[in-house]
Amino acid sequence: MTEVDAGRWWGLLGDRVRGELVDVRTMADGASGSAVYGLTVVEPAGEFVLKVASQPWLRERARRELTFYRELASHGPVLVPEFLMGGEADGSTYLLLTAAGLPTEAERWSKQRWIELATELGWLHREQVLALAIDRGATGLEPASAEKLAAGEHAWRELGYERLLAPLWANFEALDAAIRELPACLCHGDCHLGNLLTDPADRFVWIDWQEVHVGHGPGDLALLWHRAEVDGVNPPREAMLTAYAVARGIPDDVILRRAAVAAELTLVMLEWPTFFPYLPEPARARIRNRLERLVPAWRR
Repeated sequence: MTEVDAGRWWGLLGDRVRGELVDVRTMADGASGSAVYGLTVVEPAGEFVLKVASQPWLRERARRELTFYRELASHGPVLVPEFLMGGEADGSTYLLLTAAGLPTEAERWSKQRWIELATELGWLHREQVLALAIDRGATGLEPASAEKLAAGEHAWRELGYERLLAPLWANFEALDAAIRELPACLCHGDCHLGNLLTDPADRFVWIDWQEVHVGHGPGDLALLWHRAEVDGVNPPREAMLTAYAVARGIPDDVILRRAAVAAELTLVMLEWPTFFPYLPEPARARIRNRLERLVPAWRR
């Protein structure tokens, strides 16, 4: 899509929206599965975000996000953009939201700020939210396929980690079992700093719910930590995990700690090799170093 397409979409919405479109900014195009545009409108003035998924294989993710905003967002414990409208039109799935804040600047955060974020994630993962989500149709994700496992194993073998990881590949289901020791919960699914804004009151605004699903929780923490660390930021993991447990209402015990390690290992072993070619060497080194610490922690 192009910015011209975004203007055309504003016209398609026609009698359902008000205001003259005066500026269109491309915010993302494909990275999250949808073309994303910032729209500035006058008479009346307003700032909006338009997300459009046109490719058939992307539309299911867009529909998942649409369901979240329609059925769950107003009942959840975290702040999200205001949903204005969404649906199917012109062979695409679309959402129109209010612009909700500015990107975070985590490199300046205090320890307490990270704890606040972990607390909100714990609120999202509480049992009460899960019950509401299931009642409104939320479902789980498919487990990793045999092809994905084989691809991850091959990638790490090529990187020289065959000996270190061989026992984990041989019993990969043990990682999943450790994660499933935790109660089920509603997961964001793409929890990283790029999907967190701050509003004028310095509150977190959680965006991009295309991967929302029923899971067990530590995967959200693992992705949050790793994406931050790849960017050179060091979240206070121990303090965050304790705050998360308190907010979620679960024990801060060996079950949680082992599930967190398993979630990190799963993320590193299956997901990061795909992105290695696009990362600078310092970021790749941080991931490798973290892996070398995680394996002994898992074996303990």
